[in-house]
Amino acid sequence: MIGLGVIGGSVALRLRERGTPLSAFSTSDSDRALASAAGIAVAPSVAAAVRDAGLVLVAVPLDLVGAVASQVIAAAPARATVFHAASLQRSEALLAPPETTARTIGTHPLAGSHRTGFAAAAPDLFRRATVYVESRATARQREDAELFWSLAGAARVEYASAEEHDAAMAWASHLPQLASTALAATLVDETRHARAGGLSVTARPGPGARDATRLAMSALEIWRPILQRAPDATIDALRALEEHVRELRASLERQDWAAVARTWERARTWRFDAEHEEHV
Repeated sequence: MIGLGVIGGSVALRLRERGTPLSAFSTSDSDRALASAAGIAVAPSVAAAVRDAGLVLVAVPLDLVGAVASQVIAAAPARATVFHAASLQRSEALLAPPETTARTIGTHPLAGSHRTGFAAAAPDLFRRATVYVESRATARQREDAELFWSLAGAARVEYASAEEHDAAMAWASHLPQLASTALAATLVDETRHARAGGLSVTARPGPGARDATRLAMSALEIWRPILQRAPDATIDALRALEEHVRELRASLERQDWAAVARTWERARTWRFDAEHEEHV
């Protein structure tokens, strides 16, 4: 396990619970100390961690994946399977040399936290999670991915090309983050206006506002490289959101309750379906 943040740390905690042999490394002093205190074997270097590994997961920020994966490939046995857990999988997003990209397979779990570091890791983070694995994986790499992520607690593995995966993440991951950030920024404006001479509800937001803006607590240093290398579909998703907001505002201004109801029911049905899928 290379990287002991939320993803790597959570996998490590889960494997430790299951008694699976594991060696880990992180460049973070605090993550190494916390992981070691939690009973995880922390190696002194990348090379030492992967020297005898049969499978390596590179769980580092997107802008570090290429360099770290290259170090892993140079030090790990030739037979070792090498995965990364970055949220983008296209080769141009990884900034890795072709020989590194060819050897490293993307395995992206749809799970995470707005918090960072090993302190935010949890052994049940991947419970019921779906993991997207690059469809170019060989039969052996697919077997390794399915076994590894089932040990980590994931419920299913799905295969897609890197391009298909990244386009889907524009809607499933990037858009929710950007929408949450925009909503929180809007509520900040309301709070400032209220302080100038009125009652501010958002100064003490209720559960609805907190739920809808949880992702706004995510760190920009994690998201900036993702957004810098995101596919064009991310901009398309933002445009679609803007259009729905405009339509909803216009419907309210016209008192067009039939139009409001159409939007409302489509949204409500989708959310109930998503809740059902989570528990299947």
